[in-house]
Amino acid sequence: MYKPISQPSKSEAYAWVKPDDKLQMSDHFSSLLFGGSISNTILELVTLIAPLVAMFFFGDALNVKISMPFSELALYFIVCSVVRRVYNAYLEAVYFSFPSKRTQPPKEHLLKQEKDLCGRDIEQLNLLHFHDKMTMLSQFALNFALYFYLPGYYPADEEQPLSFQERFGKL
Repeated sequence: MYKPISQPSKSEAYAWVKPDDKLQMSDHFSSLLFGGSISNTILELVTLIAPLVAMFFFGDALNVKISMPFSELALYFIVCSVVRRVYNAYLEAVYFSFPSKRTQPPKEHLLKQEKDLCGRDIEQLNLLHFHDKMTMLSQFALNFALYFYLPGYYPADEEQPLSFQERFGKL
């Protein structure tokens, strides 16, 4: 899956080659769409689209009492994914834009030993890639198991909001 390359493409530049320090902050948002792994991105898209497809076929039958509607849950997971990707891209941009502020500078010699910027070799990267996929699938299963088998875990909006005193009392 992973192999070091002498001339990386734009999407592979951060894995094997330290980018030029003269890049602007906006140049670092290369991983917003693919996040370093096209297969993981496709799997994430499938797990985000699957609830929408299920909603299309089964409609309101998927809703659980005292929980938010299934459509809102699907939208919630999509929004979480977008926020996570933007935040990770922001962290990447900050890391490479402010080299003097780093608490852990990249070990450039690791690149010559066929390791990534974090010091992981090919075998470790392949294992990490597999673990990412299994984590994504298990989180998908867990989230929807919680929705269907633990009503109220994702709470619905209340018909009439509680007064301040009632909310304070529940604290």
